[in-house]
Amino acid sequence: MRHYLTIICSVLEPHTHPIRGWEEEPYDSKPANQPYNPYLPPLAMMDLPIELVSAVVRKISSISDLLSLRSVNSAFRDLVTPQAFSELHIRNSVESAQTCLSILASPSLATHVREVVYDRRDHAQFSLLPPGAEDICNELEIADLEDALAETFCSLPGFKNLESVVLNFWPSFRSQRGTEIQEHPFWFSNRQIAVLHALHVAFKSSSIRSLTLNHVMLISPACYDFVSAVASSPLHHLSMSIVANSELSIWSGSKALNGPLSSLLPPSNSNFKSLVLRSPQGLYHSLNTQLRSFNYPALETLILENIVFDPVPSVDGIEDFIVRHKASLRRLEIRSCSSYVSSITTPIRSWSTIWRRLAEELGSLRVFVANDARQGYALLDDTHGYIPHPSFLAASPELTQEDEQAYLQFSGPR
Repeated sequence: MRHYLTIICSVLEPHTHPIRGWEEEPYDSKPANQPYNPYLPPLAMMDLPIELVSAVVRKISSISDLLSLRSVNSAFRDLVTPQAFSELHIRNSVESAQTCLSILASPSLATHVREVVYDRRDHAQFSLLPPGAEDICNELEIADLEDALAETFCSLPGFKNLESVVLNFWPSFRSQRGTEIQEHPFWFSNRQIAVLHALHVAFKSSSIRSLTLNHVMLISPACYDFVSAVASSPLHHLSMSIVANSELSIWSGSKALNGPLSSLLPPSNSNFKSLVLRSPQGLYHSLNTQLRSFNYPALETLILENIVFDPVPSVDGIEDFIVRHKASLRRLEIRSCSSYVSSITTPIRSWSTIWRRLAEELGSLRVFVANDARQGYALLDDTHGYIPHPSFLAASPELTQEDEQAYLQFSGPR
């Protein structure tokens, strides 16, 4: 209890009325006309104004601490429950999925859930199982995990106030014996598809407005046909980080096993406002982008990181996708992206050309962010996959100057 009183002292605000005796005299000192009472109870936390107790609760981020405080009595239970259950974490295990379902079965708890986070692992590094490594996964146990997760995510509409879902895909899971098992990429991709399919079933009757997907392995578009089945997506925001081409090619043996970015985009609708496409671990490019059918009239924010632009503008490509949303787009971020060059002898589409086109077309843009004026130029190498174009490892001064000048004209005051 002394720990919580210390927190109270740090959150007191100037307008808060002083707690009895803290500013006048010690609580257990006796007035002149009253004898000292050694049995007078010490100051208890519930003797404090409810505003102070609420301030304490807001400062507590540990779920275990919140649950401990919630178990003190009914008053603390009522005060702490909304914060303790506002964010629901599901680990990559059958037991955790079943716990989520038990919370869902309790209306007094389920009503407070605003965000569901799947398999968050702070500071973990993503790495697929190396080629040739022994696959020790138990297929029956993997099937049980997929079934439990699918049931849980299909049930998300039961959280009536759910607004946000974050899915973190890691190539390992906790077995029923409590050990962490590294998965073969085949099982890892299968589990991704099972969870994503279940989530899109939930979309049909849920109010989820924000979706974040981390470490997605994009494979054949046929595996994601469930996305188009959602006639009217409720999403306003989608953030997707994709497993890089280099990571995929290590275990697949294919340098071109890259599903299109469009595979998991929501169907065209007038609610969608924000899109983030990232490949944090390296370049991502698909030879079959397929963006022509996606149109979001309310799209205001677009963020691209390590995404490769096509060598020739087309209605299916990233560049045309940007321009197609020129009427609504207000914020554009292009970070560490590259322009694709199909061969050493193929003419390049320079960044100066791209910058000039965007400057001419995006008249409604208010904010533009880029981490490099020139970005880069990428070539698909048969041995190494997507690499910086060898001719531009030491870029020509003329090309560098043209890219920088066009960039400065585009990124100048608006």
